[in-house]
Amino acid sequence: MATALAAVGCTSGAQSSSPTQDAKHFDVTGFGKLKLGMSKQEALATGELAATGAGKSGICEDYRYQGSPAPDPQELAAEAEIEQKYEAAKKAADAAEAAVGPAPGANAGAADYATHAEKLAASAEASNKVVQLSVESTQRIAKRAEAREANGGVMFAGDKIRMILPPPGATTAKNIGKDATVEQLKAAYPNVAQKDDETFEVPVPDQQGQVLSFHFTGGKLTTFLLFNGEAKCS
Repeated sequence: MATALAAVGCTSGAQSSSPTQDAKHFDVTGFGKLKLGMSKQEALATGELAATGAGKSGICEDYRYQGSPAPDPQELAAEAEIEQKYEAAKKAADAAEAAVGPAPGANAGAADYATHAEKLAASAEASNKVVQLSVESTQRIAKRAEAREANGGVMFAGDKIRMILPPPGATTAKNIGKDATVEQLKAAYPNVAQKDDETFEVPVPDQQGQVLSFHFTGGKLTTFLLFNGEAKCS
């Protein structure tokens, strides 16, 4: 799964950590008033989310829950600048590559070979810049994933919710939370399917591509989230 998982902080047996969370469970139907596929306008109107985003990559944007720690505005501005530079560099690299054209023919003169070599060099330089900015972009995405794991929230792909991650202390409606075992998960969700050695998925009824995903480490549940695999960030 090409997505970051949200970490949840609760004890085995999935006891909630606050009165607010006692009244709210995370399940295939969503979390609180939030549902997969909900538009950004609808999601913000629920009052569940902070009014401003917590970072963006491509067409995907993170939002945290109301009451979660707000992201640093300076960091968000720096991230947005990197994103713009990265997108501009990719366009420039594509243009430089297209400008190279075919290699000069056997009867071409020295000037033609020199011009072609210059275009190749310009294309290589543009591609190298994309690689450099890609490293910064990857670091930025990883840092945001860590914040997503720590705080929970949603990720929009364009205008629709692609992912819902539980806040610390949340459990599913069937009392599954952090440190649950695979056996407990299977008992609570008989229709759960194993995706790989550490990931299990419960399909969202009547919703193609949508799952409640559970990730285990060392036989204990570490993260879970609602995810729409058909929604992409690029």
